[in-house]
Amino acid sequence: MGLFNKTEEEQQAAAAAKAAKQAEREAEAFAASPIGQARTAFQQGDRLFQVDFEVMRQTAEIVAMMGSFNTSRANDPTAVLNGIAAEGWDLITGSFVFVVQGEQSRDKFLASGQNVAVKGATVGYYLFRRAEENRVTSPS
Repeated sequence: MGLFNKTEEEQQAAAAAKAAKQAEREAEAFAASPIGQARTAFQQGDRLFQVDFEVMRQTAEIVAMMGSFNTSRANDPTAVLNGIAAEGWDLITGSFVFVVQGEQSRDKFLASGQNVAVKGATVGYYLFRRAEENRVTSPS
C-alpha cells in the first residue's frame, strides 16, 4: 500500500463517519425548523404552540432618474402549516405583520419630492392548540 492510500476498512469508516455527521446536521436543522419545534413542544406536553416565520420578503430598489420600485418574493406557508398540524396541533389563529427593515429615498429628477422604496418582510404569527387526533405517526 502507498503512503496515502487508505485500506478499504478505513475508507468505509470514513464514509460512515461522514454519513453520521451529515445525519446529525440534518437532525439539528429539522429541530430548528417550525415543524421540528412543533414536534419538540408536543413531546414536552405543551398545550399551546406559537410560531412565526417569514411569508414574504420585499426589497427596495431605486433607479437614478427613473424612480423607485419594490420586488417581492413570497413563501407559501401551506406545507409548513400542514407539517405542524401533522405533529399533533390544530391551528387556532394566524396574523401577519409587515416588519420594516429600512427604506431608500432619492430626490425626484427634475421634479419636487422624493422617490421612496421600503424594504422589509411580512411575518406570519400562528397559534396552535394541541390536538392528539391530528398527530400523524410514521409506521415503524
